[in-house]
Amino acid sequence: MWHIQKTDPARSVFDAKYITFVGAGGKSSLIEYLAGQADKRNKKTVITTTTKIYMQDPYMLFREYASGEPPLVNPIRIGKTLENGKLTALDFDDILELGKTFDAVFIEADGAKGKPLKYPARHEPVIPPFSEMVFIIAGLDSLFGHIDDKVFRWELLKNEKGLAGNEVISPELFKHFFTEEILLKDIEQKPCTIVLNKYDTLIQRETPFEIARSIIEKTGIEKVIVSSLTFQIFYEIRQLSL
Repeated sequence: MWHIQKTDPARSVFDAKYITFVGAGGKSSLIEYLAGQADKRNKKTVITTTTKIYMQDPYMLFREYASGEPPLVNPIRIGKTLENGKLTALDFDDILELGKTFDAVFIEADGAKGKPLKYPARHEPVIPPFSEMVFIIAGLDSLFGHIDDKVFRWELLKNEKGLAGNEVISPELFKHFFTEEILLKDIEQKPCTIVLNKYDTLIQRETPFEIARSIIEKTGIEKVIVSSLTFQIFYEIRQLSL
């Protein structure tokens, strides 16, 4: 039996400190949303990365934080350096150090160059081993588009799976991204939530829920959220035990 209900992903994260985000199609938007919700709950919150994130005010560099300079605003973004408009990666020890000051540490651990799906390179994603929760994001606006237009590192997908760049991303192909070699790579046994974002871009309103049910049956992951971060709408899909 399937259960669908409106939800808020913020409810599930604030018992954890280190929360990691991978995939494509809405990582930064989800992080910003959750950081705003954390602020409303008076939690000291930092956004950081093990790859790169676009610089956005307010931010500080890790050396400033390490020198004892207090963050003046909440939430704050912290990176190692600022290069070409991006904050660069902290190493795992640096991120653990942030946890001594902040109640919530949101870690962007993947890059996708704005594409709604991605195929990870050998070194990706960069998930801290101490992550207490992982969000896996995929953009529903990739559906019915071409692989070479919608998938970051699609050339790797072509080499591994033999798929042509002009192949259309059907719901069936979309579901195949949820494997241990693609979007579930290096998740291991960490608690995780899959977020299928940009529900508002689809005319076929039932399609995301069909995909969500299939992913749950295929992977055993308990929770999938169909969302529109643009409109802050979240539906949680679960399979209930009889």
